[in-house]
Amino acid sequence: MRILILVLFIGLSGGKAQGAQMPAEFVATALTAYGDIFPGQEQTNAICLLEAVGQKFVKLVVQAEPAELAEAESENNLIELLWAPVDYFLAFIDKISLGYGLLYYLALLACFFLFNIASVVMVTVVSNWFFNRKEAYYKSKRKEIIEIVSPYFYDVLDPEEEAELVEKLEKYKRLKDKQIVIDVLIEGKRNFIGESSGKIKELYEILDLHKVSLRKVRMGNWYRRSIGLRELAFLGRKGFKNEIKKYINDDHQYVRTEAVLSYMLLDEKNPFGFLRELKYSFVRWDSLSIYYTMYFNGIEPPPMVDMLKHPDPQVRLFLLRMISNYNQLDAVKEVTKYLLDDDPEIRQEAVITLRSLEYYRIKALMKKRYADEIEPVRMEILRSMKHFIEDHDITFLEERVRKGSFGEVFEAVRILYRFSGYGEQRLWVLNQELQGKIEVFIKHVVEPRNKHVA
Repeated sequence: MRILILVLFIGLSGGKAQGAQMPAEFVATALTAYGDIFPGQEQTNAICLLEAVGQKFVKLVVQAEPAELAEAESENNLIELLWAPVDYFLAFIDKISLGYGLLYYLALLACFFLFNIASVVMVTVVSNWFFNRKEAYYKSKRKEIIEIVSPYFYDVLDPEEEAELVEKLEKYKRLKDKQIVIDVLIEGKRNFIGESSGKIKELYEILDLHKVSLRKVRMGNWYRRSIGLRELAFLGRKGFKNEIKKYINDDHQYVRTEAVLSYMLLDEKNPFGFLRELKYSFVRWDSLSIYYTMYFNGIEPPPMVDMLKHPDPQVRLFLLRMISNYNQLDAVKEVTKYLLDDDPEIRQEAVITLRSLEYYRIKALMKKRYADEIEPVRMEILRSMKHFIEDHDITFLEERVRKGSFGEVFEAVRILYRFSGYGEQRLWVLNQELQGKIEVFIKHVVEPRNKHVA
């Protein structure tokens, strides 16, 4: 190991040795300076090794061409020139540390953090510059395209004017410019109905912009696929329905939702046809999205009686709510069957739907099943009773006051108070019978400020 150390030292300091110095003299000089660390046999081995190194070194120096030596010298000078600022910086840090090693490292750490802060600031400034430039480009192009397209939206153009307009728009060849055209058309589609809406779809196909949307759907990530599906739904023709159908069971939940909404917009005759294609579980968010899409786009639902047999309970819940919202009275008998469903949430929704459809004949069955139901279902049965209450139902409600849970007692007291043949006085009589147990409920119900609740 010590021999290796000496060889490395010679290699590093060889530049200081004269090129014409003989190996023996060079070895003698080295051993004179470092001979103490090589006792005995190791010194003999070191002499042999150093003589070989020295001969190789002299051979390289003597045989080297002047051009090669000049090139090596220029490279060394360049390295020294590049390393000079680092040496100066380290010397400066060593100077200000006043000989304390800890201060030296703290100064280096401070410089490191300053460099990081400067890097973050630089990245932020550059990224903001790119973002602002991109935003400015988008706004200018959008304004330019709107000026071209506006006559198509508002005026009646002859064929020559339409051809000229299409020719102007076809000049936008870059993908990002085509995307701006699509954005403008979607904005127009949302603001126009009737003939203007149909013309926007025609322009979308004339310019072959549907190819841009299809490319997103087929090749993009989940976000781009969703945007492409939305563009096809708003601007595409009904023929794209089969393309969209492939993504109803996509791996990504957001893409599945967007595919369902797009399918609905393109299939006005049977917007719920996608239910036959579902393989993934239907989620609540989908039902809300579907309802508002139908509401804001004026889509009428198809008859849903036959669909109530869907195997997914979440789909059945969604259909029961839609039957209630759209008052499909022809589904009453089928909905009644779901009062006996195994899923308590479906039974609860069936009670709500029948109440919304004002099907009072079901009251007897609901009262009969009341004792066997869980509390959420019982509460919905009581809320339905206030719409269908008759004199012979008073006994049933008083029984709920006597034996029901907190929520049942409160709901029964409210119903009895509102019933014209019963009223507040009868409630106080019932309270005396129960030794004041419902006093707090009666005071709450008769309070004038709570009339809108009662």
